[in-house]
Order: sequence, then C-alpha cells, then structure tokens
Amino acid sequence: MRIRRGPFALAIACVVLSVFGLTDTLVTQVRLHHAQVRLTETRQAVEQTSAQLARAQHELESTIATKNQDLGTNTQLLDQLSVAEGRLSQAKQGLSSENFTLSNVDACIKGVEGAIGALQGGSRAAALSSLQGAAVPCETIEEDENPGGPVYPYDFPDPDVIEVAGTYYAYGTNTASGNVQIITSPDLAHWTLVGDALPQLASWATPGYTWAPSVIEDNGTFLLYYTVATHFTQCISVAAASQPQGPFNDVSSGPITCQPSQGGSIDPFPYTDRAGRLYLTWKTNGSAGRPATIWAQPLDPSGTAIASGSAPVSLLAPTQGWEGGVVEGPSIWDDQGTYFLFYSGNNWETASYAEGVAACSGPLGPCSKPFGGPILGSEADFSGPGGATVFTNAIGQPMIAFHGWLPNALGPPNPRLLFIRAIGIRDGLPFVGGT
Repeated sequence: MRIRRGPFALAIACVVLSVFGLTDTLVTQVRLHHAQVRLTETRQAVEQTSAQLARAQHELESTIATKNQDLGTNTQLLDQLSVAEGRLSQAKQGLSSENFTLSNVDACIKGVEGAIGALQGGSRAAALSSLQGAAVPCETIEEDENPGGPVYPYDFPDPDVIEVAGTYYAYGTNTASGNVQIITSPDLAHWTLVGDALPQLASWATPGYTWAPSVIEDNGTFLLYYTVATHFTQCISVAAASQPQGPFNDVSSGPITCQPSQGGSIDPFPYTDRAGRLYLTWKTNGSAGRPATIWAQPLDPSGTAIASGSAPVSLLAPTQGWEGGVVEGPSIWDDQGTYFLFYSGNNWETASYAEGVAACSGPLGPCSKPFGGPILGSEADFSGPGGATVFTNAIGQPMIAFHGWLPNALGPPNPRLLFIRAIGIRDGLPFVGGT
C-alpha cells in the first residue's frame, strides 16, 4: 500500500480515521465534515473552498456550543473538534487536483458515517458492512507513488499477523469493531475487515478492555492470547477456535497470569521452539520500585495454561535511554536458532516510541541488546512505531507488522495505522527494510 502524502489527502484520511473511534458525541462532527467535503463539486473549485470551510467552521463552533449545553463541560469533545477544525484549515491550504479525488473522499466519509449511525442504532453487522464497503475508497485516498505507507485505512493498534494457506490474518486491539479486530489479505497490501474475532469474553473479564491479541496454530487449533482487565488488575487470557477467523471462544475460569505485585500482565505473544514446545512472552507494567519487564514461561501441551512446575523468567528490562523506562509488546522470531526478541520502548503516545530488538540464546534467555538504540523509529511516513509482531510470509520472507501515527496526526484521538515492512539480516543481526 502506498501513502498519498499531500496535506489535504492526509488531512481528510486522518479526520475520517479519528472519527471512527468515537461514538455518539462526535456524530455531528462527522456529518459537518461530510457536508463540507461534498460542497466541493469539482477539482477546479479551489476559489470556493475558503468560503465553504469558513461556513463549516462556523457550524463547528455552533455545534461546540450546543454540545456544551447538552453535555456540560466535555474537554475531550472540544479537543477532538479542535483537531478536526485544524485539519480543515490544512485541507484548505493543500487542495489540488493532483491529490484530491472527490468521489473517493465522499465514499470514504459516507462509509464511516454510516458505520457510526449503525452502531448508534445497535446494529454491529450493519456497521461492519458499511466499513467494509468504504475500505477501498479510504485506502485510495492514501495511494501515491511513495512506498511505505499504511496498508489499512482504519485504527488498528498492536497488530499480530499470521499466514494460513496463502491468506494473511491480522488481529488488532479492540475498537468499535469489537473485542479483537480481524482483517484478512491475500497479499499483505489489500485488507478486508472481517469483524470481531472474539465476540464473547470470558465470564470473569471486564468488557471494553481487551488489547494486544496474538494468535498461534497448535495441532489444528488456533489459540488467541489477549490482554484483559479484571476488577483488580490487568491479566492475560486465551481463547480457542477451529479456524483463524474465529469466532474464538474463551471458556476459562480465570486468567493464565496476572502478576498484580508486578503491576499487571499485558501484551502476550506465544511461540513454538524448534522441539515443538509452546512458550508465552508478555510484559509487566512494574510497580513499587519494580521496573517494566518482559517475561517468558513454558505453556502446557494444550497451550491454555502455564506449564506445571515452571516459573516466569525475566528476559528484558529497560536499560537504554531511548526506552524511556518502558519495554513492552514482545514478539519472538527464531532465526536459525537465535531468538530475536522485538519489543517497543518509550511513551506510546509520542514520536519517541520505537521498536528495539534483543538477541536471546534460547526461549527462556538469557537476552542481550546488540544495538545502542531502536531498529525502527519515526520516519517520514509515520511517527512512534511500535506494537510490532514478526512473521514469515508465504514465500519465507520475514516481515514485521507494526502500528504508527501519521506524522501530522500524532497521539490520541488520532488513529494508529497498520504498516508492514520486510526484515533482513546483516552481520547476523536483523534490520527493518531488508529483502
């Protein structure tokens, strides 16, 4: 997928993507934006844009006043409307016939608006259908001659990708699409929204707090590990399905691990060693003087519980300045017997967030950091990359999937988009962008 880097196209795409993650309070904003875009009837209407945007701005200000009356002080809403208003200003300055396709923008906004309306009406199926229909025009807005852009037009944090019989399945942190987003692709460039891979949480789990899913196939069963909240901390659970698209079913009576004394357990990643044994890596937040830490532990043969008699082993803690005291989002890749541990560091809401790698002598370590900094940081096409997973494509090429912000749309409420790059080996160490 290629990204159109013209300011207007990026501005429109960012507004659309940001709006999808919101709910009732932002429906009016979407409609106003939609109405403003549709007023631009031709590519030659540059001289009319200023007046049209001025009218939209006036309506936005009226909406803010109305929302304040209806909702009282709502700082989040005001901030989000302010973001949208700023992007309308960017759109006015960046409008050109070379980077603006009215029909695609119109179809993209209609699809997102229709999805939000369907969610308001209680129809998740209709919302998913509307988003599926809008995916192609939303992607087209971002296309250009410059490689390296996002491959999916909607918010998709903490991606995990697997390949099954020539089809790629990607799983992402919960959004309005459901507890665990799932999309599919034949080529890693064009993705179709399937829906919610985990429509029903375990009975003990708190709804609305699921993220960082990761899936592995074990003897014909697909196991989905994910972060979930309980009434007292963050934990890790597992669900099973007979096919990669699910639906996954979590019948557990409790989590696999929680580690409340370590600040809670999140960001699971399962993997299999060369002997076929299953392991799980994850991150603890740290508390009471304990640092954030990445752990590993064997799983039992079913993959649904920690191996009896085993104990968690600490693999990694923050020791380098770029990490900002944070290590998280582990992903293990076995390259001819060397286990490379990919992980994220620093504040996830900033451009300082980045992806690092450690080299481990085995599934349970020990691990060392061969580089003095990250192997993937902010670039021209994205900011704050992280939440990565490493996988192998259908022809054996190692790939890395990660989320990132668009450079001019950094931090919430903007979306984190899905990017995919190849991985190569140089002097025995991985680097991003290799073939």
